[in-house]
This record gives sequence, structure tokens and C-alpha cells, in this order.
Amino acid sequence: MNITYKEDINGYEIGKISFFEKIWQFIRFTVVTGMIFSISFFALNFSAYKQIFEGVINPDAQAKAQETLEAAAGEGNKGIDPSLLLPVLPDKKDVRKSFVWPNAPIVPTDNRLVVPKLGKSVPLVYMGTEHIEGENWNDLEKQIQDGLRKGVVHYPGTAKPGQFGNVFLTGHSSYYPWAPGGFKDVFATLGKLEVGDRYYVYYNQIKYAYEIVDKREVQPSNVTVLEQPHDKKISTLMTCTPVGTTLRRLIITAEQVT
Repeated sequence: MNITYKEDINGYEIGKISFFEKIWQFIRFTVVTGMIFSISFFALNFSAYKQIFEGVINPDAQAKAQETLEAAAGEGNKGIDPSLLLPVLPDKKDVRKSFVWPNAPIVPTDNRLVVPKLGKSVPLVYMGTEHIEGENWNDLEKQIQDGLRKGVVHYPGTAKPGQFGNVFLTGHSSYYPWAPGGFKDVFATLGKLEVGDRYYVYYNQIKYAYEIVDKREVQPSNVTVLEQPHDKKISTLMTCTPVGTTLRRLIITAEQVT
């Protein structure tokens, strides 16, 4: 159906708009709107997507960070750097003929999550409450959001490292750039982890190693990911996906191996 306008503001007659012209106008409107949305979306999530593409642009830096964290966790297989060895000096004549190596692993003084493959070493935040039954859920959500400003949050009511159950850890993949805190996109690259990769949780200056056994996406309403097994020691990492949205949750499940 064609629409005819009698005249414009200058008194000139405007011709009929055909059906195909309407379709073309709609396509142009859609394309322009999509471009504006895409630019705005990537601008708001620039920091998160920068991390994602850094591994492609600069893989050497990523590999170096992974090697450093693996060595710090005692999982590196590079041998001991001779420059770090301490000389044993029985007397002045016998200089640096034998060495001793202090068997002292590198252990953070705070609670921390270390993911070598992602080059991440992040503070682990424990909530003030560890029991969620009967809690005010709105207040609990506020506590968790406050905790996410300081690092990765241990979800209240779930197991602690070393215990039977599920050590459930959650972090942002992306968040409002103007929001306070330095960990708004700490899990932006979590999707790079695969089955067989390892990460480490330092709790009370003890290292717990976890090996990934499952990777999946679930709906935000899925609470089964919080289940606590009585016969296993597992850990779960969770974040929102796709990055910059809250459409689904990325779930990384791992079993304690040390």
C-alpha cells in the first residue's frame, strides 16, 4: 500500500513512498541502530574484551604469566634457577662448591585464587556470614556485590577448601566501568579454561590444587550448581556469560587433587 503526502513545509509535492523504499528505510534504521548499540556495548565492556584479545595479540606475555604462576605454585617443571641457590661457605678457600636450597614454597599471606592459564592471582573474599538459611537475600546480594569489588567471592554456605563439599567462587566477567573496585572483569577470560586445566586456592596459607572436570553454561535461575556433595571435594568457578551480559552463567567444575 502506498502513502502519498500532499506537500512538504516548502509547498513542494512529495511523491509516493513505495513498499520497497519502506523496506530499505527499515533496513537502514536497523543497521544504524545496531551499529550504535555495538559501539556502546564494546565501549562499556572495553576492559573485559581487551583482556580476551590480549592473549591473541600478545601470546608471549600470556605464556610468561602462566609460567610464573605455575612456578610459584610449585607446578613448574623448569628446574631450579642456579642464580637463586644459596652458597655454603665452610671456609674462605672453599667458595661456592656446594649449595643448599631452602625447601620453602611460595605461599601468599592472604586467601587467594591463582589461575596460571589466565595469568590471574586474585584475592579471595570471604563474607561476614557463612550461613544463608533464613538470611535476608537482598542484604546477602549487597554483601556479595560489595565483596566483588575486592576480588573473587567465596559464596556463603558452601564448603571451605579442604572440606568435603563444593568450594563455590564467583567473580565478575564485566561490570559498569564507573563502578568502584579493581576486579570488575576478573573472570573475563574464564571461558579459556578447559577440562584438565588446574587452578589453586590458597586458604589459611595452605595450597589446594583443583583440576577441571566439567565446563558448561546454565540459566541464572539454576541453583543446582550450589549443591554440596558429601563424598567429594570439589570447587566451582562461576561468572556471567556472554561477557557484558547476564543471560547465562559459565560454570567451571573442578576436583581437589592435592
